[in-house]
Amino acid sequence: MKFSSMPKKLRKGKNRPVLGLDIGSHSIKLMEFSNNGPNRQIRRIGMALVPHGTIVDGSIKEPDKVINVLASLIENLSPKIGHCGISIAGYSVIVKKVRVLYQDERELEENLMFEAEKYVPFEIEDVYVDFHRLNRDNEQKNGMEIFLVAAKREIVDSYANIIQEAGLMPAVVDVDAFAMGNAQEGAFGLVKDVTILVDIGASKTNLNITASGQSLFARDMAFGGNQLTEAIQEATGLDWKEAEQTKIRGSEEQALMKEVAPLCREHCLLWASEVRKAIDFHISNSGLQEQPRHMLLSGGSALLKDLDRLFSRETGMTVKIFNPLENYSVGKDIDTEYVASVAPQMVIATGLAMRTG
Repeated sequence: MKFSSMPKKLRKGKNRPVLGLDIGSHSIKLMEFSNNGPNRQIRRIGMALVPHGTIVDGSIKEPDKVINVLASLIENLSPKIGHCGISIAGYSVIVKKVRVLYQDERELEENLMFEAEKYVPFEIEDVYVDFHRLNRDNEQKNGMEIFLVAAKREIVDSYANIIQEAGLMPAVVDVDAFAMGNAQEGAFGLVKDVTILVDIGASKTNLNITASGQSLFARDMAFGGNQLTEAIQEATGLDWKEAEQTKIRGSEEQALMKEVAPLCREHCLLWASEVRKAIDFHISNSGLQEQPRHMLLSGGSALLKDLDRLFSRETGMTVKIFNPLENYSVGKDIDTEYVASVAPQMVIATGLAMRTG
């Protein structure tokens, strides 16, 4: 999705390949494909850690530090593409499925701000607005069904400025949930089965329920791996870095793990419960043909030991870790083992790299 009302600096050019750039509160992920056709090859892939507290709830608190991390990542990877696609999520973005009484997309574009005022809880002059038209086959004579998207200007502009300062040109601004859908389609084609995509990051979780290449339901949830790290810190007295390492790798100290293991289970159960609530909400507002049976987990926190099994037990669904890159060839200078190890964290960046701008 490209925000139609953004300034020209965010909309230059058409149909050029873009870098996929996922700027998160824990790390920045970069993905570049060698072409944008069906035979994509991974040409550049990498990630760099962002200092803790630099980005909070999607808001960039210390832009200079983010610029330095991004500039170093670009220098290390030397991507050939200079335009990039980014995505946003959280409190600064509204995604809502609505029906509008227009048959023609151009007419809708002309009246989009008027329509958006009915649904957007922000001052309309403070947001960028765009829409994505949903499956035309299900439309009736009384209009069209769309995903209406509104994003706070100050947040979008702050990310655009960071990218430009680091030497790239922002070309596409998408929504995390839709980028996940792009990655799914790139990996598996048009999957007819209703599938739940769940990306658990450091401070937020994105959920997208898809079928046949269409998004049926999307939601952002305010939980992620940082909550668990903070809980470990509070319970054990470890500093942030030590708590992160214990969360990810565990510890040989049995006394420490006796404290940490119950915390991990408690938080993972809470995460599964929140996802279950979102799924139940979708099911209660959809037909039998839109009830999901499968789930793909991604994001850094999805790599926690046995999280997929816990989610499967709590939701009653088949749950697998999502590797969006397993069907792509890899450039000769890229370590295939590295690609496999980071792939579940690269879902959003992968979906963005499939875009053109």
